Amino acid sequence: MRLRIFTEPQQGASYATLRRVATTAEALGFDAFFRSDHLMKMGPGDGLPGPTDSWATLAGLAAETSRIRLGTLVTAATFRLPGRISRSPVPVRPLATLTRSWP
Repeated sequence: MRLRIFTEPQQGASYATLRRVATTAEALGFDAFFRSDHLMKMGPGDGLPGPTDSWATLAGLAAETSRIRLGTLVTAATFRLPGRISRSPVPVRPLATLTRSWP
């Protein structure tokens, strides 16, 4: 069985919290860590410390994990220009190669 984690950080999670969740999930044998790509909180609550950029977060996590798959379930095209979407994942791979091997 493959186990994966999905987070909604726009509801109020800092990068430190996301790092803790991703590294703990990796240590416990989870296969993947995914995060949402929302820029606004949904529902009640203050959503602090506020939303973070999904691809910037994944780039940081790529350098701090070694095995777990990282990604977004969706990258929202409604608030990103096509050129920006096509370039967003680019910084993740070089950082990930510091800690993991690629086929």
